[in-house]
Amino acid sequence: SDSAQRFAMETLTATSLDAVREYARGMEAMSGSKFEDALQSFQKAVALDPKFGVAYGAMAATSRNLERQQDAEKYAEEAIRHLDSMTERERYRTRGFLYSITNDYQACVKEYGDLIARYSADAAARNNRALCLTQLRNMPQAVEEMRQVVKILPNRALYRENLALYSAYSGDFQAAEQEVRAMPQPGLF
Repeated sequence: SDSAQRFAMETLTATSLDAVREYARGMEAMSGSKFEDALQSFQKAVALDPKFGVAYGAMAATSRNLERQQDAEKYAEEAIRHLDSMTERERYRTRGFLYSITNDYQACVKEYGDLIARYSADAAARNNRALCLTQLRNMPQAVEEMRQVVKILPNRALYRENLALYSAYSGDFQAAEQEVRAMPQPGLF
């Protein structure tokens, strides 16, 4: 599945396989928009490995999806405290996400751009960079970034939805409609 492919692209630095297992459960729940379940799994992961910075980052993303901005910022800051135990890729992602939730979109675009320069097939980084580009009202680059994401994971509905949405924002309604029609199972916007 695209979810399995996306997870296989991840890098994880953890000291416990049980923590990674909980993290994987959380990512699966998050992929299905089961945010409360995801948050519980990520919390279990950091209970098993308190230095698992990426799991704190996932808690931040989940909290943001639950519209708990203060928690999102708190968990992102906690993830930043563990940068020294992360891989280079994880550090880029963690900083990029912190910039996105604190509305520093220029830094977000740069951080994810630097990550993509090193790991060009990182679909999540490209998706997040595109989101930050939309906040800067740079729709042409956001659309191009999402086109690259869809090439990497063509069956992931969320990515096609984002491409359709950003195409519509840029005024290319025909391209937006084509993307919606190309989705295997269109989701909700």
